[in-house]
Amino acid sequence: MTTRDLTEADLKSTLAENDIVLIDFWAAWCGPCRQFAPVYAAAAAKHPDIVFGKVDTEAEQRLAGAARVSSIPTLMAFREGILVFSQPGALPAAALEQVIDGVRGLDMTQVHAQVAAQQALQELPREVTQEEFSAAHAGGGAVVDVREPMEYRAGHVPGALMIPLGRLGEKLDEIPTSEPVYIICASGNRSLQAAEALRTQGIEAYSVAGGTSAWQQSGREIVVGPHALANA
Repeated sequence: MTTRDLTEADLKSTLAENDIVLIDFWAAWCGPCRQFAPVYAAAAAKHPDIVFGKVDTEAEQRLAGAARVSSIPTLMAFREGILVFSQPGALPAAALEQVIDGVRGLDMTQVHAQVAAQQALQELPREVTQEEFSAAHAGGGAVVDVREPMEYRAGHVPGALMIPLGRLGEKLDEIPTSEPVYIICASGNRSLQAAEALRTQGIEAYSVAGGTSAWQQSGREIVVGPHALANA
């Protein structure tokens, strides 16, 4: 099978009607795209049961934008209409074969369950009020403070684990995943960013509206100085 040019008009039907669809986002002016093209074509000939689509990002700018393609070539793989792989860069033949084998070997029952869980998570409220947070805190709810160390030491919610927003990605293993996590900052801006980021990782996270400032202004307890759970 040869590669197939895809457009915004036929992408949805292509994904719906085929089990596995690979898409190469490319442009004629892109050197790495031209290098990857024969590798991609050879794989298409080797795997006739898979659709090997190509999207010209110059001709299909809206489609490339909707797919959030920021670098080309970018290869995406879909299984049963679900995006299961996305990576920029020209892959060598062996790496492309590994991607194909990986997509074929997916447990789609598990993938669909994960997608459903992620969709349900995204439908939950992004923020909780101070009253809701206070009740959760009193019940032992996990709290992560995403401010900087100096801010944290100046006053924080009792028991809050300090992980500055900029270090959140490298500290995911320290965040509880078996229970809701309440994210707090000074006023609620950074905590909202953090909660959004954690939800993309499948963590049920809520931003505390008003942050530590509102917590303190309401007369609730504030701890000054380092806390035993703080990450300096």
